[in-house]
Amino acid sequence: MKTGLNATNVRVFEAVARLHSVTLAAEELETSQPYVSKQIAVLEEQLAIQLFARVGRRLYLTQAGEMLHQHTKVVVESLKEAEEMLSRVASASQKRLRIATTTTGMYMLPEWLAGFEKKAADLETEVIVTNGDEVQRRVLSGDADLGFVANRPRSRSFVVSVVAEDSLTLAVPKGHPLATCSSVRLDDLSKERFIVREPESASRTLTEKKVFQMRPDWRFRLQINHIDAIKSSLEEGLGISFISKRAIDRELKSGTVAMVPVDDVDLRRPICMLTNAHRSGSKIAIRLAKHVANHAL
Repeated sequence: MKTGLNATNVRVFEAVARLHSVTLAAEELETSQPYVSKQIAVLEEQLAIQLFARVGRRLYLTQAGEMLHQHTKVVVESLKEAEEMLSRVASASQKRLRIATTTTGMYMLPEWLAGFEKKAADLETEVIVTNGDEVQRRVLSGDADLGFVANRPRSRSFVVSVVAEDSLTLAVPKGHPLATCSSVRLDDLSKERFIVREPESASRTLTEKKVFQMRPDWRFRLQINHIDAIKSSLEEGLGISFISKRAIDRELKSGTVAMVPVDDVDLRRPICMLTNAHRSGSKIAIRLAKHVANHAL
């Protein structure tokens, strides 16, 4: 059913009915008197009924106007409550950050956040650690304000900033025969048992391209989808692994694992910060993105 009522003319009518004046209604609504008068005239024409009677300079509601006013008071009050609710939500969103990152990004993110939170009071941050495809999905859907991945997406739907560089290194357990080698060749690894990430992992993709595709006879002993579990498996001597150097800094310092350079193998990769190219980020997300970019490693 078609109606002549809408949010705009309901607000105008309610103000005129309450104040009994086009002039006062125009001042309250911060608009012009001609605009208010036209809204009332069009509304009466569309509804085919007189809503106001004029006595001198003062307007009075007709019986139909009184009936309509009872409804519009409720509508305007409801709209006011809705606006106040949305204002509170918007205010809260300015203090909330949602970040999606791969495990490699998580080894840098705490330092960036620690420096940023000193400048942002009452900041609420949610961090999801997942694979690169899921990070991209969350940024595109708006479920994450920022994303951090260990590769450069091809999609033009992202604004991509390289904020760090990482490299995969060959890690072996303490006491492993390779642990004391200054470097090794790929052929020296033919009898080793490898611990690898799941196929969806950016680390796995890089090592498949640069290493494993050329050595189809090599053995995978374990496939694990969590980097901390890979580190534990390394320390227990269950195999060797190409792993992010940033992820094993503590283990290298403590001596539980060793890093072995591999001749002629370059496994460097960019750490990229992603934002949605088609959405305007919140002010707090834009501030964090600038902070990270200014402190890129």
